[in-house]
Amino acid sequence: MRSLLPLAMEGCHTQDIEALPSYMLRLAAVHGVTLGDLIRHVARGTLEENALVAASRGQPISTLVRPNATSVLFASVIAETRAENIYNLERGTFALLSPALARSPSTFTHRLRWCPACFREQRLEAGNAYFKLAWFLAAIGACDRHRIILRDCCPHCGQCPKPWSEWTRFDRCQNCNERMDVVTTSDAVTHDPELLASDLIALVGEIAVATGPFQVGAACRYLNRVFDEAWQHEKEGELWNRVPRDDCIRYCNPEEPMTLGVVRRLAYQLEIPIADFLRGVDGANQSFGFAATCPLPRSMRAAHRQGVIDAPILVKQMELFLDDGVTPVSLREVARQLGVSVGALRYHAPMLASKLVARSEQYRRTIHTQKDTAVVRAVLDGVRSWSVGSVSPIAKKPLLRMLRNQTGLPKEKLRKAIQRLLRDQVA
Repeated sequence: MRSLLPLAMEGCHTQDIEALPSYMLRLAAVHGVTLGDLIRHVARGTLEENALVAASRGQPISTLVRPNATSVLFASVIAETRAENIYNLERGTFALLSPALARSPSTFTHRLRWCPACFREQRLEAGNAYFKLAWFLAAIGACDRHRIILRDCCPHCGQCPKPWSEWTRFDRCQNCNERMDVVTTSDAVTHDPELLASDLIALVGEIAVATGPFQVGAACRYLNRVFDEAWQHEKEGELWNRVPRDDCIRYCNPEEPMTLGVVRRLAYQLEIPIADFLRGVDGANQSFGFAATCPLPRSMRAAHRQGVIDAPILVKQMELFLDDGVTPVSLREVARQLGVSVGALRYHAPMLASKLVARSEQYRRTIHTQKDTAVVRAVLDGVRSWSVGSVSPIAKKPLLRMLRNQTGLPKEKLRKAIQRLLRDQVA
């Protein structure tokens, strides 16, 4: 077992509980390493080493809060280091929702977001800033305490945080080192209940003190009880005025999966807190308090299917992306620009979609090769200039810093190229 220095999670047992990615970033900073180095250290020699390292590559750190096995795995491995107990670490994610809900990636953010006023208060009260779990829910667009729209980039240089790089203080920008915990004129204040999403904030508070996972099918059973009662008293019409008939029949089926968005919508329509709905127990009126008389909020409405796609026009639009003068992009980006899904592209023009994928992959490999060549050339030039202009032996870190500043090439590629070149010289 690899032990780490103990570090307490912030906001435990409250709706302000710290998110697991935030805790792991702070833990890495305490030990003076990057998050990637921390993960490799705690994973080394474990049965899950390959899974942990693979999960930490090529995906946003925000995915570590989602209700899936990966979040539980990271929480378990960190708990084994004795830095923090598993109870708090699991509640820094939405893993407890996993048994009760189907997957819904759009429910969660892909970027780190924060309230500058909260960062300021956290620094003054606890000595360090941290990212709250609630900020990882896409539907929460503003701070419930300060009414400030959540940020996802530095207000000074506009750069988004790069959590996999070294980051010792969340209230300082990695790029320009300016403070990110000050409220500026560009920070918008809102009183929109949809952006504040008090029902989701309350759910986070329930997760923070939950004794165990939310059970499978409890929401479905609650909806069935409501439906049966309405049917027995011949008030199904009144029920369907709140919950559309199709939704009521559909989600009364225990085989029909429910996402957090669906559960939130049904809980709002039934005027019950989300946590009580997921537990299948009768609760007090929902915090919005006006579900019976007001239309469903825009953020809770079910997505409508797009109109019929004109296949010949779609094919012509796709062919434009194969022109020599157009920079190749991924199939997902093609779908985004054309306003359709990736599945629609593959369905209506499978051969054309395959060509676009092949062209994008070829372009990506070419760019990758060019970068590798540029890195090797830059390292060779850097070593030569060092030998000519300095009498001291070559030092890896100063050389890496110099090449990083001069070329802007990827840090990790430069570091590996320097190691290979110096190793070859020694050999």
